[in-house]
Amino acid sequence: MNKKLAMMGLGVAVGSMMLVTSVYAGVGDAPGYEAFKSAFKETAKVDNVTRQVNVSLQDNGAQLLNVKSTIKSSGKNQAGSAEVTVQSGEEQQTLQFYNQDGKQIVKTGDSDVYKVLEGDGMQGKFKDHERTGHTPDPQVISEVENVVDALVGNLKNYVTMDAKAGNAKDIHFKLSGSQISPVVNTIGSLVIKHGTVENNERPLPAKADSLGVDVTTLKNSLPQLTSDIKMDEVEMNASVDADNHITNQTAQIHISGKDAGGKTHDVVLSVDMTLSSLNSTTPDTVDLNGKKLETVKFDENSRKNWGDNK
Repeated sequence: MNKKLAMMGLGVAVGSMMLVTSVYAGVGDAPGYEAFKSAFKETAKVDNVTRQVNVSLQDNGAQLLNVKSTIKSSGKNQAGSAEVTVQSGEEQQTLQFYNQDGKQIVKTGDSDVYKVLEGDGMQGKFKDHERTGHTPDPQVISEVENVVDALVGNLKNYVTMDAKAGNAKDIHFKLSGSQISPVVNTIGSLVIKHGTVENNERPLPAKADSLGVDVTTLKNSLPQLTSDIKMDEVEMNASVDADNHITNQTAQIHISGKDAGGKTHDVVLSVDMTLSSLNSTTPDTVDLNGKKLETVKFDENSRKNWGDNK
């Protein structure tokens, strides 16, 4: 995906980075950390599930961006569906995606045309992605854990757990100020800075080149932080059911910094992820009979437009 399109998921990316940091923060006998790590791994094994992911972004108290998505995956034949709504100011965009019968289909809310994606090697890309997602190399996982452990140190002591009825549990994690590792803060600041600052040498793609998504609207909704960027507070809460699955996980990250004009920004990123219908999800499908269809071919040029240089 094009770097500018990826800004739509910047909040998720930053939030995920900090969530992973908290998940693998240190090794030892801390009950909260061990319980969270165990539930995280058990949940990752489930490939038939409905995920609801909501992301909101505020700047100095004003709502900038609100993304709501429902993603359904069956775990068989790469079948799945997704519906995403992006609210930026007065602008709202919706996107529906279907992966059915070996086809990838996209429809935007401002059009009655269903775009069927075609291209050499496209099916292979989806299959390779699925194999990568569901058959991780244990050695790679172990190495990643070791690297993160070395970066964040002894944060395991900040993970707490409350036991609930029926072997369920709530797990909490909160850091602020000097509790946040300087290394993690530096890495996070670099990600934020380079992810939001406009690269004037590369123009934003037109709607026709982004499957109908208006990237300009998304880009303009994000504060362009350039200096004094730091994470002031990170908080995470997770609910784990009796089967050791994380059914809900929320995170809130407070970020401060200045833009090129010297204005101070206090940015709050909130992420809410809910899992439901585990092992009983049926993805949505669309009957293309009688629908307006447009075939979108992904050749070498279109892959470059989307940032895929492979």
